[in-house]
Order: sequence, then structure tokens, then C-alpha cells
Amino acid sequence: MLSLIICSQKPVLSTELSRNIEETVGVDYEIIHIDNSQHQYSIFQAYNKGVELAHGEYLCFMHEDVVYHNKDWGRAIEQHLSQPFVGALGVAGGCVIPRELDWRFLDYQYAYLIQGAYSEEEPPRYYVSSKPKRPKLPSLTAVAAIDGVWICTRKELFSKIHFDDTTFHDFHLYDSDICMQINMLGLGIFVTYDVLLEHKSMGTFSDEYRANLDIFHQKWKKQLPMVRGMMMTTEDVEEATAHAKSYFEGRMTDDKVKIELRHILSHHRGNSRKLTKQEKKRIDKSAYRCRRANLKNSDVSTSEAWSSVKDYVRSPYATKRGRLLSKFLWYKVIRHKH
Repeated sequence: MLSLIICSQKPVLSTELSRNIEETVGVDYEIIHIDNSQHQYSIFQAYNKGVELAHGEYLCFMHEDVVYHNKDWGRAIEQHLSQPFVGALGVAGGCVIPRELDWRFLDYQYAYLIQGAYSEEEPPRYYVSSKPKRPKLPSLTAVAAIDGVWICTRKELFSKIHFDDTTFHDFHLYDSDICMQINMLGLGIFVTYDVLLEHKSMGTFSDEYRANLDIFHQKWKKQLPMVRGMMMTTEDVEEATAHAKSYFEGRMTDDKVKIELRHILSHHRGNSRKLTKQEKKRIDKSAYRCRRANLKNSDVSTSEAWSSVKDYVRSPYATKRGRLLSKFLWYKVIRHKH
């Protein structure tokens, strides 16, 4: 049986998610819903609690803001995890865990998922890009770590591993840490292309994340860098890390503004504070990027796309009106005719 472990911000799991799982999983399953609406658990504590409650031979740790897009994905999980050399499965991961930074900031990554995004405009809107094409790669591709949006493994491994709720205390690096533990067992970690899911939000990197990243590197300093699925020397990894540092710092700065905007626009809509120039620029960047992704999505109708373009053109923060209009003409008019 497959046990789906979900740490939720809500006391009751959404009907939409429950129905989506029921209609697509294709195997016997149970949902272990960890109610974290009162923020009483870290993600490490919540997942350890889920392991204790699970009855299934196979475990799937998943976010609650996902949608499954293919049938019988549970069968694929059970088939892959029944192979003893497979330690964990994910839908996104990286081949290199460096001594600094996070594997997410280096190249050498694989992903097979639909990544959605919320804009920061008021009110926020959800946008989704086109479905990815299935890569012409084996159904399992070896990596060093997988993203926490979706992690599958065997329950038997938890006699030797656990989510480290002693070293870590919030919601960051749980995925990389559990992957390092699995690597230390000599088992493989893989991205699979047999499961297509949609993730309805993008993560942000906060000051707490940076602090936990330092803790992670201190814990595993003797084993890093970790490279799986490709050949790289330590010098190669250090060079790649050096190139990624500016991107890392830029993303941290950008996300700090994004987190503040989210706080202002989502929780304090009556706030009278004027937005800074940097915050206005961040809203424009988000609004343009999300609508551009919408235009590229063939599942979005021309009328829906035009409505989103008009919203952007009317925005007081918009600086790319002409560029978005030209992309609308290309993706929804010219290409549509052909």
C-alpha cells in the first residue's frame, strides 16, 4: 500500500486534492493528513509523525498544492521502489550538492513537473505554464538530491534514517538532508518521468532558509560535495558554485522583496504604506512573467489570454505593455492560425 503523507496548513484536506488523488493514483492508498494549521510542528516533526502513522510499505511525502496529471502514478512508484537499489524518487532534482549554496542554484538539474506561479498583484492570480514534454531519457535519472514538493521512498528505510528534527527546526532543507542520509546508505536517488504533477506555488528563500543552509553544510561538511549521475571533480564543483553565487544573492534579495509584498498585499490590504520603487518593479516583473507563461500555454484560450493581457496593460506598474502585446499576437493569433 502507498501512504501519502501531507503536512497541511488547513485542519481539513481540500476536497479537490482528495478527489484528484482518488481518480489518478491507481493503487491501494491511504492519506496521512498532518494538521499543522496551528503551526505546532516543523516539517521535520510533521513528517516523522506521518511515518509513525503510516501503514503502507511505500511512503510519498507531498505538498498539498499539487495536482496529478496522469493516471496510475501509484503503480509507477511501487514498481520503481520495489527495486532494492532505489532509495528515493522525485520529480525534480540536482546532480550536485555543493559545499556552499544549494543544489537548486547550480546547473545539472532535471525536472518533470508543471510549475505554476502566483503573481504579486492585488489580488494575486495563479498562472501555469505549458505541460513539459517527456524527456527522451530513461524513466529513472540519477541525482544527488530531490525537491521536497514530492518525495517517495520505502518505509523500511526509516529504521536507519529520519527527518532530523533535532538539528533543524522549521521548513527548510528537509529534502536535501533526507537525501544525504539515503546517499549515505549507498542507495540511489532518482528523478522519475512516469509521474506528471502540477505544483501551484513557487518557493521563496528567506533569511531562515539561509541560516538553515549554513546548518546543513556544517552537518554534512565531511561528505560534501556530493555528486551523483555525472562525472565532476571537486574543482569543477567549486567553479560551478562560484558562478552560481551572484544568482543566489540576487534571488535572495528578490525574494526578500517578494515576501514583504506578499505580507502587505495578502494580509494587510488596508495598509496605507506606499510601495517602494523596488517593490513596484517586483510587481511588474511578476505580472509580466506570469502572463507571458499564460500566453505560451496552449490550454489557455485566446479570450482568457487577452483578458490577462488587458489586466496588465491597465496596471499602473506596467512597463512592458508593448512587449506583452506583441507576444499575444505571436502566440495567440499568428501561431494559432498555423
